[in-house]
Parts: sequence; C-alpha cells; structure tokens
Amino acid sequence: MTPRLRLAFWWAGVFLAWPLTSAAFEAPPDPAEQDRLLAAMHDYADHYISSLPNFICTQVTRQLEAGRKSDRWHKGDTLTTTLMFNRGREQRKLVLVNGKPVEEGPKRWHTPLITEGEFAILLSRVLGADSQAYFTWSRWETLRGKRMAVFDYSVDKQHSTLTLSLSDLAKATVAYNGSVWGDPATGAVWRITDSASDIPPALLTRAISTAIDYGEVVIGEKKYLLPIEASASLLLETKKVRNEMEFQGYRKFEADTVITFGPEGTAGESQAPKQ
Repeated sequence: MTPRLRLAFWWAGVFLAWPLTSAAFEAPPDPAEQDRLLAAMHDYADHYISSLPNFICTQVTRQLEAGRKSDRWHKGDTLTTTLMFNRGREQRKLVLVNGKPVEEGPKRWHTPLITEGEFAILLSRVLGADSQAYFTWSRWETLRGKRMAVFDYSVDKQHSTLTLSLSDLAKATVAYNGSVWGDPATGAVWRITDSASDIPPALLTRAISTAIDYGEVVIGEKKYLLPIEASASLLLETKKVRNEMEFQGYRKFEADTVITFGPEGTAGESQAPKQ
C-alpha cells in the first residue's frame, strides 16, 4: 500500500503557470504604492474570517493519478463532502464516494493526498498579522476580467508553518513560496498559490503545491469572496497525484439548522423544531 501524504496545519498546493495578459507588461508601481497594496492585502487577510457568516457548502474532490513521467491522468475516486463553516471553524462530513452514499463498515475508497485549511489558513499564514513571508513585486495581471496586483512571496524553514507527514513514517516542516493576486482597490485576494521546497528525502516526495481561486458568492443577501476552485498536486518517487476541488451550493447555516441528505446525497437543511 502506498503511504498517504497528509498536510497538517497549512495547505500545500498546485503552482500553475497561468498565462500572462497585456496587464503583465504594465509598468510596476513605485515602492510606496507597492507598500500600500501589500498593506491593504494584509488588512484584508486579518479581517477575512471575522467578515464571513456561518455557512454550508458542498466540496467535490476529484482524485487523479499518473506515472511520474507521464501526462496520462487516470481518474480515481470522487469524494463529495458537506462542509460546515461555523464561527470560523471548518467541519466536514463525507457523504458520497463516486456518487454513492457512504456506508458504515471498512473504508473502500482511496485517499492518496489529504488536504485541509482551504478557507482561511492559507491566507492567514501568508498575509496575517504573524506572517513571516517576504514579498516581491511580480506583475499586473487580468484575472476573470479584473486587474490584479501579483506579488511573489517566500517563507524560509525557520519561520514556516507548513508541515508534511507521510503516514506515521516521517514528518517535517519545510520552506515554501508562491504568489498572491490582490485587488489593488480593496486588497481582496482572488487567487493564492504555494509550493514546498527542500523536501527531505525521507518523505519520498519530490514536489507538492496548491492553488486556490476565489469568487463572489451570495449568501443570504450579501456577497462574499469564497473559494470556488482549488487544486493540489503531488509528485512522488513513482507517480503523480492531483486533487481537483470545487466548492458549490453555498448557503447560510443557522445554529438550529438540521442537516439532511437526500437519495442523491445532496445536502439540504430544515429548521429544528422549537422546544
């Protein structure tokens, strides 16, 4: 059995070579403007969690595998999870595997790569008050029709919060780097990536990286910027593993909401009876 790689406390992810647009060739902002942009992004990250309502959404994770030197990806299991975000904390319940309800008994699905912290841990570790990331200007870029300021960042091992573990065989804290795409007017982050570096050989892992894309989502009568897509990529000694994730069906979660699951495994809510 191939050992599973688990990412603890922080989410490592897929670093993709996004195509550049004409905005990338604009003149960079002067140092003072760069400082202002970064300050706005830090402030946004500091207040991100407190600005979110309690909500429920559905996370669909498609698992793919390929040979280490191959680009022919083979589909693995598709996992459907109900995710509850309540008072800043994430709770997940796996409800479907390959479209079928999860039954009690021995686990019959494969999870070569487990990730967590998609909603706020990444933002907090890179841009929060305790961030030790070093930022450099990269470029202007148009993302989904919006002009974005793109900064690259790096965090050395001494200040890293990225911990990788290979089952119970090995564990290590590693350095990482990536990029952030921020709205120059508000500091809102619309995309963030990271990639681990200097991974110890004991973890049997050559590379691991992630990317999270945010979009405007209506919950209740307000719009929020929340994850809509994410991906995680892992290169092992003998194969490649990728998780492709979608977040959909956002809706408000109340303290007295009862979660129910229909025959297709889709989550619904009803109000608990008043006592």
